[in-house]
Amino acid sequence: MRYRVSMPEPHSHLFHVEVVLEQVTGSAELVFPVWTPGSYMVREFARHIEGVRAEDAAGRPLQLVRLDKNRFQVPAFWQEPAVVRFRVYANELTVRTCHLDGTHGYFNPAALLPYVEGRRDEPHVLELAPPAGWQVATALPGGPTMFTARDYDELADSPVEVGRHALATFDVRGKPHTIALHGRGNVDLQRFERDVRKIVETVGEFMGGLPYERYLFIVHLNERRGGGLEHAASTTLNVQRNGFFPAETYQQTLALVAHEFFHLWNVKRLRPAAFTPYDYTREQYTRLLWWFEGVTSYYDELFLVRAGLTDRARYLRYLGEQLTALARTPGMAKMSLEEASFTAWIKYYRPDENSANSSISYYVAGEVAAWALDLALRRSGSSLDVMLRRLWDRYAGTGVPEDGLERVLAELIGEGRARRFFDRHVRGTEPAELDLELMGLRVERRAAFGLDDRGGTSNRLPASGPVPGWLGAEVLNGPKLLVGAVREGSPAHRAGLYAGDELVAESGFRVDRNGLWERLLERGPQGELRLTVFRRDELVEVQVPLAAAPEEVVWLEPVAEPSPAQRQALEDWIG
Repeated sequence: MRYRVSMPEPHSHLFHVEVVLEQVTGSAELVFPVWTPGSYMVREFARHIEGVRAEDAAGRPLQLVRLDKNRFQVPAFWQEPAVVRFRVYANELTVRTCHLDGTHGYFNPAALLPYVEGRRDEPHVLELAPPAGWQVATALPGGPTMFTARDYDELADSPVEVGRHALATFDVRGKPHTIALHGRGNVDLQRFERDVRKIVETVGEFMGGLPYERYLFIVHLNERRGGGLEHAASTTLNVQRNGFFPAETYQQTLALVAHEFFHLWNVKRLRPAAFTPYDYTREQYTRLLWWFEGVTSYYDELFLVRAGLTDRARYLRYLGEQLTALARTPGMAKMSLEEASFTAWIKYYRPDENSANSSISYYVAGEVAAWALDLALRRSGSSLDVMLRRLWDRYAGTGVPEDGLERVLAELIGEGRARRFFDRHVRGTEPAELDLELMGLRVERRAAFGLDDRGGTSNRLPASGPVPGWLGAEVLNGPKLLVGAVREGSPAHRAGLYAGDELVAESGFRVDRNGLWERLLERGPQGELRLTVFRRDELVEVQVPLAAAPEEVVWLEPVAEPSPAQRQALEDWIG
């Protein structure tokens, strides 16, 4: 199979693609993927194609037949080779899609290149024709513009960056690593390269080696952090252009790097059996996504501590923030981690204003469950590190069966305890059991101190100061005071404040974000807000009787005098 991708007019946002067909017996069927591995939602990539046409070696046009939304059939009996040509509109700069403009080109191959039914296992050749002065970065072997893949799966798993990106290189364990950085921001590339190298060294040592010949980090700097997508020998990271300062923001950027890099093991090579092989034409269901995303989320910040890129205090603060986020999610009492994993195709990637009331994130809830699992294993003399390596030894390359996690856990802590853990934390909706006494820690709770209080610290309201009333609505930061979501059962919910309402006044006076918090302090739990809102351009009055704020802001407090065993357990855990 051979492909040629050109970009003759980058400002048009159109990639020009040619697919060369040879050695075809009968008709050929071109299939455009509808999703990309690592992002579990049907995205209908074929909606961006245009101008599909084909001709044989003699230049005669071939009559293509569109079979459905993402498949085209090339008729039988023509002179080889045939070429199918089309264009793909690419103006969506995410890690899952394609983007082309006057500064660069990027494509996730699953969103751009079709495969030929029955020929996925053959070698695939990719030729690129970039504008003058542009260079190519991809993990595929070859270059500078001609690359090969052993099969379509490797091709689809190898994103391509084309442009004038900055480059930084380093070696770990004798293997080359490259950072290809596109965009402008406050990045110190030399410092970033040094810190990324520490992450690679730490994770590589933890897993006993690096399962690739070379590795590529594609980094896009833009106006907001857009996450990452893992691949077998590369990753694409969308990072806020100012995501390198201050320290707290930079830690989030490094955690994203660690997260996607660790996916090399935990999802790319150790993955659900339900994903073996990938079916690019439909959803593939598994109840195990909580492990592959939640456990990876649990380790990403932990690796930063173990790499010396952050300290223990910040890590414990981060865990408190995650517990706070989960405590503010009423959906945790309604949706299990198994259900959240299974319904990711229609739930997680399609959130709405009611998502927090009806569902959970298998990232956040899965991370807390992974933490609870690690603590339970450590109480039994084992650890999540041990369980992960056992899973790797047993299932890497073949796929984890739906009951594989529970079976391995049963080997480590016993069948009864493993079943109880899964019944509570994975199949059930009860709060996580965190055995923190083992580490000399305890969970503390308090009410929120401000509209942006994310938890993780012991900051309290002054003992002699006013006690704020509780509204129960998420108020977004921005030029308008918009209600992003309303908590089920909260004062705002009972009073009829809606997500999407724009708060413009309280008691007849214009109000901003700071003013709203001041009114909550002034009125207190027994008070009331008289809100004026714009709702679908109509001015509406909403009276909200306030209530006492729930103590859902969480932080971790070390015990006053930890025992030597607790100190050692904490050291063994965090490092």
